[in-house]
Amino acid sequence: MNQAWKSFLIEQQTRINTETVHIEKTDDLDKQAGQVCPVIELAVLTVTGNDAARFLQGQVTCNINELTEQKCSFGAFCNVKGRVIANFFVIKSNDGFLLILPTELLDSIIEKLRKYILRSDVQLIDSRDEYCLVGINKSSSKFFTPVPEHELHMLAEPFRLIKLPLSKSRYIAVESSEKAIELWSLLTQEHDYHASTPEQWRLFDIEDKIPWVDQETSEEYIPQMLNLDQLGGISFNKGCYTGQEIVARTHYLGKTKRMLFLAESNAAEAPPPNAAILDGIGQTIGKVLRAQKEGNTIKLLAVLPNCELDSENLILDTTAKDKIRLITL
Repeated sequence: MNQAWKSFLIEQQTRINTETVHIEKTDDLDKQAGQVCPVIELAVLTVTGNDAARFLQGQVTCNINELTEQKCSFGAFCNVKGRVIANFFVIKSNDGFLLILPTELLDSIIEKLRKYILRSDVQLIDSRDEYCLVGINKSSSKFFTPVPEHELHMLAEPFRLIKLPLSKSRYIAVESSEKAIELWSLLTQEHDYHASTPEQWRLFDIEDKIPWVDQETSEEYIPQMLNLDQLGGISFNKGCYTGQEIVARTHYLGKTKRMLFLAESNAAEAPPPNAAILDGIGQTIGKVLRAQKEGNTIKLLAVLPNCELDSENLILDTTAKDKIRLITL
């Protein structure tokens, strides 16, 4: 994490504990007010060089050639078996591309991609200390302008803001520490936004079915199982990339047997990634992708069969055997 950004958050009555930021919650937050959150689970990988676009086009599920400086995309890196190693947002910048992906996978992605560079003019830059990520949940009545109006579109000025999909109100800013501090101060001081937690941002992602994989779930699922096709993160006409044969075959044969579901539980603790989900007769039929506690409820994303489910009898394979309920939006 950028040191100036970390110091600023500490000054904003935060406390740092083993690289995790926890913002102290205020009592009785106005649910109609906007929220601003530090996004610490994600970091930026910068890809530059004369061959950067061609290189990425051969490695990712989305169509790099369709990006503009206003249009972003979801995407994923897959292994040769079509399993998602990591997923990301990708932004086209003046001198290359910025990929926003899970922080804990950044080092391994750089290591894997370096094996494919060979003689290409491509530079992979760990930019986790250069760029700060600010999550914004827009208030209906208190917001600044201009902001991008369409999903996965970006405005560069006055702040580099991306409008997130599946939500009418969420944005993520990708900025230097100076601009991130300026944006945070503008929202909290002039627009009465509440400083919220990284855990709250994680909850927003889960509710919007944004399927971030981590070290435990990396290389477990093909992109369609994570609904990346529904997020526009897979191009089926761009040509070859690593894992493309499996991803395309699944699409054209209509054999996506599993997909992502939003669910909730009254479990005492959030289940870990890859925790098994059992049906009414105790057989494993799915797994937890990620989960977050909200008060007395757990919200979670689950990879389950894409067919009629006995949704009344799904349970977590934990000691307590807590039931889960699918949420239909």
